[in-house]
Amino acid sequence: MLLWLPVNQPRKVSMMSRLIPVIIMAACVVSMAACKDDDPVFDEKADRSSLVEMEAQIDTLISAGTCADTEDCRSIAFGDKPCGGPWSYKIYSVSGVDTLQLVGLVDAYNKFNKVLNERHGWMSDCMVVMSPDIDCVEGRCVAVE
Repeated sequence: MLLWLPVNQPRKVSMMSRLIPVIIMAACVVSMAACKDDDPVFDEKADRSSLVEMEAQIDTLISAGTCADTEDCRSIAFGDKPCGGPWSYKIYSVSGVDTLQLVGLVDAYNKFNKVLNERHGWMSDCMVVMSPDIDCVEGRCVAVE
């Protein structure tokens, strides 16, 4: 049996199928505009400087602490590797350091580091960094090697 279909009959095209190319083009234009290199919000050098300043503030707070023995010493995960986990650990004494303030500053640093990893496409090794053994030596908390 042979089916006979008209050759020049117009095909019905829905409104949505006409809009799809326009939507795709608009999305491309918007995404390209959002990725301008001269956008100060995404200035990698400024972002790195902010991390350095935040770390300096944390180190200043930590330096105020002293210890009488190892029980005064703690470590806190510091930084956020793109692969997951911290870059390192900061060692501090609970004696003489406002622990709540320290935890807040380190948490803010870690969250900002995570944002920058995504914003700038930073990469890292995927090595797991373990919390160090710590000790009180001459009134300072230190990592034991």
